[in-house]
Amino acid sequence: MSFLTETLLVTGVALDLVGAAVLSHAHNAESVVELREEVDDEGSALGEPDAVSTHARLLAEKRIGFLLLTVGLSIYLCGIVLKSPEDTVLMAPIAIGVVAAGVAVSVVFIRVAGRRIREQARKAEAQGDPDELPEQ
Repeated sequence: MSFLTETLLVTGVALDLVGAAVLSHAHNAESVVELREEVDDEGSALGEPDAVSTHARLLAEKRIGFLLLTVGLSIYLCGIVLKSPEDTVLMAPIAIGVVAAGVAVSVVFIRVAGRRIREQARKAEAQGDPDELPEQ
């Protein structure tokens, strides 16, 4: 059981690192694209032919990065639950409950914040004031 637990922990951390590296690269490349667009360059990066291809590639990198982070953290959490000195029957529902609560809070926050940002953007657009647009 110890080997399985240690394998889960190491695999989870490794996937987290890979996911973080992918997300970091995508964020950096996206920043380069935005800078190029600001200086009236073509807006492409990463050897892509145009800005649309670049954004498509960056979106794909971000998606796989988030997937790897999610899988890695799930494996890490399973390892922690299995390694816990407490009974697994006790720890597993706690872990699942915390994950479910986190998802619920995230959904509520995204809806509330998204609604506020949309309202602020509509108001700024109606007033013709681009300085009032929300930050991205």
